[in-house]
Amino acid sequence: MMDPMLRRRLPPRITTPEFWPATFDRFDEILSTSAHCQVEHVGTSAGGRAIHGVTYRGRSDAPTLGLVGGMHGHEPQGPVTYRGRSDAPTLGLVGGMHGHEPQGPATCMNVISVLGYGRDLKGTSWPEIVGDLNYVIVPLLNPDARSRMPNSFVGLARQDILHYDAGMTLQGERYDPAQGDCDPEEMMILGGLFNDAGNHVNREADPDNIRSPEIQATMEFIGDHRPDIVLEFHAHAAPPLLIRPTNLIPPDMQQAQQRLCEEIIDTAKAQGILFDGKIPTTEKCSTALYHHFGGAMPILYESPQGVLDSKAPWSHEQIIDTCMFVVSQLCSHLMG
Repeated sequence: MMDPMLRRRLPPRITTPEFWPATFDRFDEILSTSAHCQVEHVGTSAGGRAIHGVTYRGRSDAPTLGLVGGMHGHEPQGPVTYRGRSDAPTLGLVGGMHGHEPQGPATCMNVISVLGYGRDLKGTSWPEIVGDLNYVIVPLLNPDARSRMPNSFVGLARQDILHYDAGMTLQGERYDPAQGDCDPEEMMILGGLFNDAGNHVNREADPDNIRSPEIQATMEFIGDHRPDIVLEFHAHAAPPLLIRPTNLIPPDMQQAQQRLCEEIIDTAKAQGILFDGKIPTTEKCSTALYHHFGGAMPILYESPQGVLDSKAPWSHEQIIDTCMFVVSQLCSHLMG
């Protein structure tokens, strides 16, 4: 019989819809059938897991037929791919910084589906997410944390997230994330904020003091492709929220960040999507390193987690759709 302490280290089995991929076998399935993208191994996590980078070249006018069959069963001829153009604007997407925020990787996989098949994983079209742009995507920055976490918190309680975000010590107390890195040997539940070495990956805000291989690999990948904007997906037990990282960001870009976030919130309101109207700033996140290493404008998006005791419970479909909405607005901005 398994020791109770070891049993508590395992995430509960929570089933999610097909359009919410949250497991490594589903990630591999989608990436392996994405002939319209280039998928490469860009690094290895502290726990020895692969970190993948996905690139998509903006299309030219001449299509070619992809060689891989459709991933949904209703595209028998496979995805349409295009000869790439390097002069198109580039959008960067990063998911899975925190393992307990699975909607980020799920949204990245839905975007990859749109680029290849014109529809997301539940069949919805997103005309603003166009193949005329270049895309640079890290679907799962912190695979160690994803391997330890539930696949969803939709329908659970806010308290359930607190058991998993920063983790629980051997004494049964929630770890204080303000302490930074943790010792995995002292944790009953190693939280989703950390890689297997206990590095608090999203608090590596000093470009001269990067400790985790995950941040190092991602920043090198972003630096190689230099996207115009990088959207980093996060989640919390509250309405949708856009945050502006400001450390390392020059004043003119901070002003552009503010304007863009305001535009997204205004458009969302017009479509009946109620964002938190505030646009807070942060100087503590590694998100700003996308500018330092790649020249990109960084934006952090906090998606609802779907917990029942939030201001407005969100379903899996609503969460993915709102994430995709934010992506679509950034695409429209770049194409404008």
